[in-house]
Amino acid sequence: MRIDGATELVGIIGYPIDYTLSPVIHNAAFRRLDMNWLYIPLRVPPGEVGQAIGGLRALGFRGANVTIPHKVDAVRFLDETRGEAGLLETVNTIVLENGKLIGYNTDVQGFKGFLRESGVGVRGASALLVGAGGASRAIALALAGEGASKLFIMNRTPERAWELAALLKRATPHSEISIRAFDFEGSQVMSECDMVINCTPLANADRDELPLDYNRFREGQWAMDLNYARRSTAFLEEASARGAKTASGEGMLIHQAAASFNLWTGEVPPLEEMRKALSKAVSGD
Repeated sequence: MRIDGATELVGIIGYPIDYTLSPVIHNAAFRRLDMNWLYIPLRVPPGEVGQAIGGLRALGFRGANVTIPHKVDAVRFLDETRGEAGLLETVNTIVLENGKLIGYNTDVQGFKGFLRESGVGVRGASALLVGAGGASRAIALALAGEGASKLFIMNRTPERAWELAALLKRATPHSEISIRAFDFEGSQVMSECDMVINCTPLANADRDELPLDYNRFREGQWAMDLNYARRSTAFLEEASARGAKTASGEGMLIHQAAASFNLWTGEVPPLEEMRKALSKAVSGD
């Protein structure tokens, strides 16, 4: 990969940011297509996302991804949002277009891509979403759009859960949504659901991080953890031990990255090269 005065820059805004594998994915794609582009992590503490987004324009970036904890706050500092980003009031991708900062949400497309690739049936299914942040908003919209019959949401801050429910109702009025307390009792609904999706950064190792009754997992159910830096988490291990089918966040990450790549470059993303780079990084090879 060459870096010179003509190199085009993109990156990812988040805090903390040391865990991200997005640079691995995108830089592998740039190398594969022989593009003079570079993707870098941008460590932006809470409260400073507005300055960081303004800096993208000043520094001549072509765009950026946005991750925890900035996906919702970033919307306020953009010139425009398009598609699902406007519906959800959350962005994960920024594109510099004719001097304007345009916000998109490719998480929705990414999760739908993962569902199709994994053969997960959604129509008529019920799902529990653990967490109500930016990722959870995208997952909820994707599930509703694919025909899920009922969504349960549990979140540490109830107000965020109700806010997500209101946004989803505006976007898909037919959706049936129920809020559950973020505690052991609230998690009892797991046994009723076809899918349980961890949309928080928790449950990487400590089985007590999430207030879930893991005994409610059952055979044939899907358990999905959006964490991807490790192939297995306590959440997935508990689900697998009880016969549930499991998936980490790698599939969603690849498909949302591919959509972002296309928005920035206009090129067809080399999906298999991106997948190969991610797999190698996760395995530590």
